[in-house]
Amino acid sequence: MIKKKNNLTFAESHAKLYTDMITFEEQENMGQMDEAIRETVKEQGFKKINLEKEAIIATDRQVGGDHYKTCKIQPVDYIVENNLTFLEGNVVKYITRHRRKGEGARDIEKVIHYCELILEKDYGRK
Repeated sequence: MIKKKNNLTFAESHAKLYTDMITFEEQENMGQMDEAIRETVKEQGFKKINLEKEAIIATDRQVGGDHYKTCKIQPVDYIVENNLTFLEGNVVKYITRHRRKGEGARDIEKVIHYCELILEKDYGRK
């Protein structure tokens, strides 16, 4: 379970926020909220939702195809979790998609190019 800086879990923070919003809604003097929020609360009230479930997670969607959707591990997750550099990350990205995206040989050429860049930038090879 993830703890926040204030030592509250996500669920605890959400519950506190929900309680605070209900308190505002029930107060006659809602001067602590700006006019737009007051009007929305008056018209619609507050709805408790599961923010974790409703949040759009960037890795759940893909822009420009679906060639990573069938991966057991998303390349971006692997790259971030292993603190890979930009060049290393591109090697992972292109090697992962070379059979899926339809640019097979071109993606392998990109892998080779990024490996050559790593040799040059990190190891001084020319």
